Amino acid sequence: MTKLTLANQIFAFLQSKGVDRVFLVPGGGNMFLVDAVATQAGIEFVATHHEQSAVIAAEYYSRVSGKIGVALVTTGPGSTNAITGIAGAWLDSIPVLILAGQVKTSDLNVGDKLRQRGPQEIDLVSMVAKISKFSMTCLEAKNCVADIEMGLRKAVQGRPGPVVFEIPLDIQSSIVDSVTGERTEDKRIAQHAVASKTHVATEEIFQALMVASRPLFLIGNGAKVASVHMQLRSLAESLGVPVSMTWPTLDLFEYDHELNAGRIGTVAKRFANIAVQQSDLVIVLGCRLDPVLTAHNIERFGKHARVIVVDIEQSELDKLPPRFLKFCADLRDVSQDLNDFLLSSRPDFDFSDWRLKIKKLKQRYSDEVFNERTTNHDPISIYEFIECFSEKLDGGEIIVTGSSGLSVEVFYTHFKNKIGQKTFLTTGLGAMGYGLPALLGASEATDKKIILFESDGSLMMNLQELQSLKSRGGNKLIFVMNNGGYASIRATQRNYFNGRLVATDPNSGLEIPEIDKIAACFGFDYCKISKFRDMPETLSEVVSRSGPVICEIVLQDDEKLMPKCSVFRRDDNTLVSAPLEDMSPLLPLEELSEVMEGKIETVSQTIRTQ
Repeated sequence: MTKLTLANQIFAFLQSKGVDRVFLVPGGGNMFLVDAVATQAGIEFVATHHEQSAVIAAEYYSRVSGKIGVALVTTGPGSTNAITGIAGAWLDSIPVLILAGQVKTSDLNVGDKLRQRGPQEIDLVSMVAKISKFSMTCLEAKNCVADIEMGLRKAVQGRPGPVVFEIPLDIQSSIVDSVTGERTEDKRIAQHAVASKTHVATEEIFQALMVASRPLFLIGNGAKVASVHMQLRSLAESLGVPVSMTWPTLDLFEYDHELNAGRIGTVAKRFANIAVQQSDLVIVLGCRLDPVLTAHNIERFGKHARVIVVDIEQSELDKLPPRFLKFCADLRDVSQDLNDFLLSSRPDFDFSDWRLKIKKLKQRYSDEVFNERTTNHDPISIYEFIECFSEKLDGGEIIVTGSSGLSVEVFYTHFKNKIGQKTFLTTGLGAMGYGLPALLGASEATDKKIILFESDGSLMMNLQELQSLKSRGGNKLIFVMNNGGYASIRATQRNYFNGRLVATDPNSGLEIPEIDKIAACFGFDYCKISKFRDMPETLSEVVSRSGPVICEIVLQDDEKLMPKCSVFRRDDNTLVSAPLEDMSPLLPLEELSEVMEGKIETVSQTIRTQ
């Protein structure tokens, strides 16, 4: 029987499971694993310059490819650096395998009696216990491959997420029989505890549709995670039911599709929120209904509607108001059941009046102007750029974005996507610095042109990965939104702290290098758009180019994020949130009453007197 090191066996096993990329930073604590990656046929390693980036890249490789992403880090700071990436994958429900080196078993701090025994020793397993589907230290070489196999299944069971394995140095280098297989106890691993309510949910949904006149599907990231989003699109098209979306599901329907009822939330197009609040039935599929989506008032979400929610986690349902009808079920089963029911029963629904109403709302509020300066004035408005950016793309592109900041928020609010475009972002953690490693991971999963939409402040968080991107080559376009630093935080400081700025722009301590010099340093082609009159032509030229290229967009540094659900301060210093449908800039009360058909809340009257 062939004898191999455990490290070699691990990657031979992973290759047999379809793994073809490993994102890594080498170190003393993972050296046998690193060598095994390099010698394993069928697996290519991708070097990153920071462990956070390795995990983020693996996460985005998983998102785009549909395969499980793998990151390999060392012990000590290598492990702790990986935690932000692990947390991001956990909150966004992305299956990722993280392999971490560890000191040899004789140097382990057994029993936690010491802060540290071995060199660079740190207990990653304990630290990530609450942000992973499974984590363990492999102490028996003969069981390690079977443990990892178990972990891979756990990563995709139920609500997916990352799994983490620490492997001590002496375990990595152990010579063991070339045998794999399930551990005995692994056979007893149950599927995620999901109540068997699929058929009941399907029946309730169709019964509710039969008596509804203004129904909406709300489809969230869970549909993408379960790979049923396109199936749900087909269902909506067959039924003629409009669809509201979250930022992660932006690409489910092109912007101009008649069933696209917009992306809802605290930051959203006005018509999208009005549609939700005018509906009489909201069917929520794979969406957590977090405070950002509901304007911090879940009790008043879909306030005139019957709300039906399907989620794979009971805890997500338990937080919802009693008036919601809740089903704990796997969306993959529910989606299939809904489509089967549709084919067998062929219900004849007519929601044309409702679709027409949403169309009129969309026409009325789709192109609101929020930049205070007139066009043709420089610097460029972010709203003007997003409009032009939407027009110049052909369709079919893959777009990766940063996670936060004014520019990114405006993108997800106002970008008018076309058919075939795919968008990817992290939402749960919202960590700055996601953009570059996300682009790296996504580009390893496809040969298509990939566009990164990133902010200047976020760019600096993982700037080193420009070198990783340059080293790997490929057709990549990086658009850097330069608004002078941390624009969204700067706006908060201006609004709530008497305009006192701290570490948000060059005048308050935050300096960002010149983008052209950054591009030159890392060997990227570079262009710059700073004048409105040059934007259409230059943007057309840039998007037609083959990368890698960095294009800097010089933006106004004082724009406000609009439309936005606002929080108002009463005279007694308490805060009150505006209703989901009542967004700033505030409509005249008469206009709000008109679009809401006379159903306006007292708070909408109150905030106009503040």
